[in-house]
Amino acid sequence: MLAQINIELEANGLSTNMGSLFHGYLMENIDSAYADYFHYNTTNPFTSCIFKDMKTDKFFWRITTFNQKAYDMLMTCFSNNIPETIYLKNKDLEINVKSFSIQKKSYEDLFLECTERKRIRLISPTSFKSNGVTHIFPNISTLISGVIEKINQHSDSAELANKKIIDELLEKVYIKDYNLRTKIFHLESIKIKGFIGTMNLAIKGEDSTLANILNFLILMSEYTGLGIKTSLGMGGIKIE
Repeated sequence: MLAQINIELEANGLSTNMGSLFHGYLMENIDSAYADYFHYNTTNPFTSCIFKDMKTDKFFWRITTFNQKAYDMLMTCFSNNIPETIYLKNKDLEINVKSFSIQKKSYEDLFLECTERKRIRLISPTSFKSNGVTHIFPNISTLISGVIEKINQHSDSAELANKKIIDELLEKVYIKDYNLRTKIFHLESIKIKGFIGTMNLAIKGEDSTLANILNFLILMSEYTGLGIKTSLGMGGIKIE
């Protein structure tokens, strides 16, 4: 089960750096045992970010899930009782909800869409760690490996376990084109350097199987996010 909820928010007092505050709101409104489970997990089966749609000049809170349990715990919180306002306790700020939408699809449906190459748009600052160091330019093999690891750890119905194919994919994937810039993400009092913008990925050679797997992973990144702290507002992805 793949799901995405987009909540349009009134812009007054809102910032794309408020991801951790909205994460806190979410955790306050779900089962406490599951909130603890999220807290102690190294990766989570959901993402959450605040972003501004540059075409419409509107702010959105977007939540994605990529397994059934996460959907049941997070999405039904909204589908059963859509809030008119969201109160951020730490900021003593009440934000009006203007609209919401929920889209659901299966892994099988997503795989049927993977015949065409898509562009990745990083809608919130994205970063990743390697050997304890935070990087501000994408190592695409590391980012794609992160998507694979999240699928294998959390998905109910999909698994990418063929090490030979994965190793070949990671060896042959490359960034074909990009338009990226550095952007700071504020996680409460901590500043994390990241990058936003667009990038296009490709496979060296003419291997259609690897190309389709890559396209599937690109589509999946919209649900898993890319890089670190994707449940706190970083690594939000939109596929174009």
